[in-house]
Amino acid sequence: MRNLTVTRRKSFVASLMTVKVYIENHASGDKIINEVPCTKIGELKNGETKTFPIDDCAAKVYIIVDDLSKNYCNDFYEIPQGTEDVFLSGENKLNPASGNAFRFDGVSGEEVMNNRKKGSKKGKTVLISAIIVGAIIGLIIGIGPSLSVKPQPKMFSAEGMQITLTEEFKEQSINGFTACFDSKSMAVLTLKEPFNIMDGFEDYTIEQYAELVIKNNNKNPESLKKENGLTYFEYSASNPNNNITYYYLTALYKADDAFWIVTFSCSNDEQEKYKETFIDWASNVKFATQSA
Repeated sequence: MRNLTVTRRKSFVASLMTVKVYIENHASGDKIINEVPCTKIGELKNGETKTFPIDDCAAKVYIIVDDLSKNYCNDFYEIPQGTEDVFLSGENKLNPASGNAFRFDGVSGEEVMNNRKKGSKKGKTVLISAIIVGAIIGLIIGIGPSLSVKPQPKMFSAEGMQITLTEEFKEQSINGFTACFDSKSMAVLTLKEPFNIMDGFEDYTIEQYAELVIKNNNKNPESLKKENGLTYFEYSASNPNNNITYYYLTALYKADDAFWIVTFSCSNDEQEKYKETFIDWASNVKFATQSA
């Protein structure tokens, strides 16, 4: 026997989520992850380090969030055969397509990289399928009469945040986000990052927080914009599973107890149609108690 120590570094991403640690076990595995039988050996909270006893044989270590997303929101590290203790580390990365999955440090093998790409493809499909299918069905059956009626405003709330969208939106549950709302052509993803996940976090300015988010999301800091009191950045990303490119407008906020990320999305060819609407919705986001 030997010890496996895993450190989950503190991250602004998925800070409230507890991840689950599994190890490959062909003899008595009770969970199938990416067609590999595995056994659960523990859980990790944000910023936590734990040590687990493991066998000397070679095995893959998986980290997932839950059963529903285990085949796309996951990452693995292949431990070689041996008797020496193993030390691994990593953190959850901001990527809506993968459910903000945990990523091990120092992994560059082709199998792991292909698994991450495959997971992102599956995750993007889950994230946008309702939007795309709804839009196509609407066009096919001809919903012209209903489109002539302007949707009425509708307020949604989650953990102290209030956002006014329209009655077209429905609340959805997506791993890695505080609350999500989608319609036939748009989606809104929200993430709350409480100040207590890191010492001194409450002293960050909105600009400092924005730089961290941009860095974690692999965006250029020069893309940050400030207009009429709103701090946001924009980007486009393609879904290789259906060759469709999507437009994202991500707004950032500082409330009294947390930072918030609110991302608005639509197909890239409808960017001009919806951008001003996204900015209007983003400008009217409110919190139960607003920071001074």
